[in-house]
Amino acid sequence: MASLKGVNIKRGAIGASIIDDKDAVCGLLSPGTAIAADPSKGIAGVELNKTYKLTCMADLTALGITEQYDTKFSIYRHISEFYRVAGEGRTLYLRLFSGTMTESFTHAKTMIADADGEIRILAVAGTESPDKVQYQNGLPKEVYNSIPKAQEFYDWTFETFRPCQVILEGYRFNANTAAQAADLRNLQITKGVVLEAFKVSVCIGQDFAAVDSLPDDDCRKYRADIGTMLGSLAYRPVNGNIAEVSGGCLTNAAKGVWLKAGLSNHKQISDWDSQLENLDEKGYVFGIHYAGLSGFFWNNDYTCTPVVRDKDGYFNEYMISYGRVLDKAVRDLRTALLPYVKSSVTVDPETGKLPKATAAYFEAVGDQVFERMISAGLITAGKTTVNADSNLMITPRVLEVSFVVVPTGCIDEIKGTINLKTNL
Repeated sequence: MASLKGVNIKRGAIGASIIDDKDAVCGLLSPGTAIAADPSKGIAGVELNKTYKLTCMADLTALGITEQYDTKFSIYRHISEFYRVAGEGRTLYLRLFSGTMTESFTHAKTMIADADGEIRILAVAGTESPDKVQYQNGLPKEVYNSIPKAQEFYDWTFETFRPCQVILEGYRFNANTAAQAADLRNLQITKGVVLEAFKVSVCIGQDFAAVDSLPDDDCRKYRADIGTMLGSLAYRPVNGNIAEVSGGCLTNAAKGVWLKAGLSNHKQISDWDSQLENLDEKGYVFGIHYAGLSGFFWNNDYTCTPVVRDKDGYFNEYMISYGRVLDKAVRDLRTALLPYVKSSVTVDPETGKLPKATAAYFEAVGDQVFERMISAGLITAGKTTVNADSNLMITPRVLEVSFVVVPTGCIDEIKGTINLKTNL
């Protein structure tokens, strides 16, 4: 019997998702105060030194953290900005503590354990009162001295197979000129030794208008908007630069946010216009404006390290996006190879080494991880190489594997020339 439907279109089957929401799992570690539970008002309360898992703003307000809570800290602001930019449904772990930024990394380790290693990016807030803050090269000493501690924290997460990028709040930026500001690309905590904190970034960007009406002695007036930056990172794929102009505008006129961009010294970027290039070169992250476009955008996704490239073409993670790509590859490769640990493998009876076919098999396991990342547009290429001379007979029996990743590129600037001509 003929169909009377004319055109019959059905939904097609969808394969496995190439979008990994786990790549966007973030954490916020901040000074704060406890909140007593009040079941009659539906408030669960907040304890210090306890990790909470959030997926939306309702989860935050259920704890009792509201705009009214933010009379000293900017926790509600940071998290509302995170969800505004990243979208509700993203996982954000929150932990409040009492102490300074340099004391926070013990809490950070506990936070990683509480989250079962799922946190990919951790933002650390710090808001000292004016009578306590001391400065060094335009940054509070707490921020300055936290940069190497944050890198040590990352090294620990990497060694325990839970790599986690760190964003530090560069609150109360104090340099009078860009020349006075610490060069995060050439930082010497120990004299004569350049620090390579390639997994640490310092944000000094601020939504100027949002805090302009606050009194000058209010700590919140000199915060940096790490919640906005954290949301921008969660919104982008791991290889995405938060400064990408397409889809990267921070301004939302309807909500009244990021109508003016400033620095955490509570100066508008227009006041620093002639010095922003120098600040950018020194590796700070802040909001900027492009002539011809409305709104504000991040300047770039720098980390606190010089750019390093060796004679063989290997280079370091001098941008957050490079670091996130490498961390994702590390996690995914480990997951793919773990099932083969302690497995039995036949060897060449004459040499006791791996047969070529077996080495090729393990190379294919790693290359499949890279192929998925290539298909998702996260990397350009990747290659796995197994050492066929790996000793698998006498303890220690170690299969030696090396991996190389070619990331995607990024257009920092477009240069062109233009002329008038009588003909084309």
